[in-house]
Amino acid sequence: MENVEVSIIVPVYNNEKYLRQCLDSITNQTFKDIEIILVDDGSTDNSASICEEYAKEDSRIIVVHSQNKGVSHARNIGINQSKGKYIIFCDSDDRIEDDFVEVHYQIINSQNVDIVCSGIYRNFYKDGNLQKSEIAGVPQNLYIDKGNLDKYLKYILETMEGPFLSSCMKIYKSEVIKKNKLYFDENMIFHEDYDFNVRFLTLADNIYISKEIKYYYTGIINNGGIKKRNKANVIYEISRYHYKLNLLLKSLNNNEELKDYIELRFIDYYKLVFQRLLISLNNISKSERNAILLQLSQDEEFCKFLEFNKNRIRLYRYIKLLIDKRIYSLAMFLIKKRISI
Repeated sequence: MENVEVSIIVPVYNNEKYLRQCLDSITNQTFKDIEIILVDDGSTDNSASICEEYAKEDSRIIVVHSQNKGVSHARNIGINQSKGKYIIFCDSDDRIEDDFVEVHYQIINSQNVDIVCSGIYRNFYKDGNLQKSEIAGVPQNLYIDKGNLDKYLKYILETMEGPFLSSCMKIYKSEVIKKNKLYFDENMIFHEDYDFNVRFLTLADNIYISKEIKYYYTGIINNGGIKKRNKANVIYEISRYHYKLNLLLKSLNNNEELKDYIELRFIDYYKLVFQRLLISLNNISKSERNAILLQLSQDEEFCKFLEFNKNRIRLYRYIKLLIDKRIYSLAMFLIKKRISI
């Protein structure tokens, strides 16, 4: 396809159980001027053959086979392959309503914005059984100029942080992504879509938050999805996300109330670093554990975070002090006692 209005990028990895319902929901869209880019991330089940099967039936489908390098790499391949004026990302175990593309396409054109974000239905399964369902979205439509984002960002993060910063449930103006060479960070195994969208927001002139909910997320409990490389910690991912959010805040004239709100949220994010470390302890040596702790204590973003929050999170300051003095065992004892998992 030389000219197409919308490119839909689908990273695929070992998802034969849900892939057909995902592809059926995309190929049955009421809006027809689309290309569908399926990036097989080195699947070892029947996912790759299912992709090829659908490509034979629908000329709009392009299949790219890649080595297993993760969801960010797969999405980046899709970005490079895409020819559409607009880009949509859809995960291979999710599905969209038949008019998802049409509704989002009409909004982004009529409102003349760089991105449209909408809500989500979430269904979580374990051993094939539905465990819980959630709905996240906003009660009314919001048109937001970049200069006014600080007035809405706290509200948006409180009501729909996941959908707002996820790469799905959106339609992007392709020009913003490609002109600025915006790609997913392939070193991130966690929150890579949050990082991508925060960077997109720093570049966008305006955004539109739609109250429409036409995306269905399938969460499989205890399933990692696209391959996540073995790492004992999420220090890089948390710091990267923290750094980019602070850059966004600077572009919003350093709204202090908003910064305080975001820093409070990072108390939980850095807690996750310690939780991941505790979970990994049985699989790493003491020297590896100590290296991870040292990396954290020397991480620039973590140190800035401690300084900003020094009056409210003395626990983390004590942990860092012990690590700085290389008293690792006592630091781990304190983490175990105070950081629950």
